Amino acid sequence: MSERRKWRRLAALGIWGLGVLLLVLQVVWGVSAVRRDVESRLISEAGRAAAQVAGLLSQPAWEMDELGVRTVIMSIMEDTRIYGIMVQTRQGFFDGMRRNYQWEPVPWDDEITEHAVQGMSQLSMEGQFIGKVEVYLSRREAAAEIRAGRDRELWQGGLWLVYLTAALLALYWYWGDLAHARRWASACWQQLRGNESAPAEESVAAVPRTSSIRLGLSPVDDEAAPKGESGSDPAQPVEEGPVVISAELGRNYQRTHPESWRVTAGLFRQTFERGPRVLTRLYEENELAGLCRLGQTLEKAAPCLGAERLSETARAMQTALNDPQCETHATAVENCSVALREVLTALAAPQNVK
Repeated sequence: MSERRKWRRLAALGIWGLGVLLLVLQVVWGVSAVRRDVESRLISEAGRAAAQVAGLLSQPAWEMDELGVRTVIMSIMEDTRIYGIMVQTRQGFFDGMRRNYQWEPVPWDDEITEHAVQGMSQLSMEGQFIGKVEVYLSRREAAAEIRAGRDRELWQGGLWLVYLTAALLALYWYWGDLAHARRWASACWQQLRGNESAPAEESVAAVPRTSSIRLGLSPVDDEAAPKGESGSDPAQPVEEGPVVISAELGRNYQRTHPESWRVTAGLFRQTFERGPRVLTRLYEENELAGLCRLGQTLEKAAPCLGAERLSETARAMQTALNDPQCETHATAVENCSVALREVLTALAAPQNVK
């Protein structure tokens, strides 16, 4: 069963990892597609702007003069997306303008300080080549559009990642693996802090393997305890020596002295103080027999305090551990540990005891 749970967890984690990988590929592809579309559109717009300027400067029977060319350039430069325009003839540079750091038009000086896209178109007059026009389109708006598209893809991928992770955690919670991981992390943290001592842990770990703890139980209740640990059957009276313990006298004393209940409560707290940690360690080591024995002890000891919920969870834990088809062992052990911890907390605060 443990091997089956292991492969089940690995399969779920593998599906989650594959989903995350597909998400990463989708985000990368989406960002690349946005950048490619914006770049191609920017190049097309630069080419169209250059063709527009060339069309204005290539009117039939019109001679190029500096004032006319400057007028056309200034009208085109009203578009804030355009960084610069340069007009060349067969003799060389004719006229042009570009923008400075304040984004104001200034005369062309062959110094391009902006990351721009170049568009080019030929100037022709009556079918003859007379020069060319170069238009430089700024990438500022394109960069902002690329960032917006990238953020959109990242948000979509992040939401899908949250959904996949939530589904994986919900599945692990249903299987009881989250409770097991929490107990394991808590045990590691306690070990790092050095709060646990080996002798004390060994003495508590011996609780589910012995029947020497009575906590006020009668000999009739102890008949289920194994024989041979003390050399005699606890249900049989001692034939030799004087009577040391009388269960009848003890029960009469408890009936006439209600305050004696606190002795039982103190013994319970002292005995099971490390019970939650022992439950965690036994489950991590897959000691199902030890868990069942500890559950039997808790089921019998809890009614002495009136802890009905602890008794019920201890009984439910034994039922789950003895059922090979049950897949909620971790949940049952966690419920018993929580109930025991609540009882110990209530005993530590007398005002919580009714």
